[in-house]
Amino acid sequence: MESGFRKRILKKAFEKNSRIILAFDDHDEDDALGKLNTLCESLREHLTGVKIGLPTMLSAGLNGLRMMINRFKDEYVFIADVKMADISYVNSVTARLLYEAGFDAVVSHGFIGYEGGLDGLFRETGRLARGVIIVVSMSHVGSREFIDPGVEKLVQVALTYGADGVVAPATRTQIVEKVKKMAENSLLIMTPGVGVQGAPYGAGLSAGADFEIIGRSITGSPNPVEKALEVRRQHGRILAQRAC
Repeated sequence: MESGFRKRILKKAFEKNSRIILAFDDHDEDDALGKLNTLCESLREHLTGVKIGLPTMLSAGLNGLRMMINRFKDEYVFIADVKMADISYVNSVTARLLYEAGFDAVVSHGFIGYEGGLDGLFRETGRLARGVIIVVSMSHVGSREFIDPGVEKLVQVALTYGADGVVAPATRTQIVEKVKKMAENSLLIMTPGVGVQGAPYGAGLSAGADFEIIGRSITGSPNPVEKALEVRRQHGRILAQRAC
């Protein structure tokens, strides 16, 4: 059965004809929240979702983010990128705080396992009808040491326990292709590493991903709207090829 989060993010993607999830990790205590508000206002036609990282959460605080999310809740899906990796109790409390602040989904590592780990997160997800996204690989080179050897098991964890999606890197498209083959259409695939980290715009979509997570290329651009349009044009060409 399709989850509420999955339905919501796909609906937004269709309405806006966009496969971009903005990654925002700015941490200037006096400016981060203001910059995020400005970007959400100016990019409302171009983004499906906004993924907010720990640097921003720590500098802006959940109360400030709660107000901002409430302002734009009808425009975007909001994803809390905390890469959760703790015991069940801590995961449960953390998830509850984030969901109650307005986040639609939480990103968690899968390597902690389900019993006594992920079960706390999934319990809150079910209770509050929100989303879970499992990291099965990361975009940096070091992911090859310990995370990447377990990609298949991590995807299976996401499938077995009903995660909404997974994170797999556009910097190593062979992993995206492997995940797509295993999950088919049962999991949304979100790909970071696009832009500043080296993967070209559209690399993730070309490998079968549903969304590309793009941060500094847009947030650090002197013209974020034009940059988002550039990405969307490339995405449009790739999606047209995929439809053939």
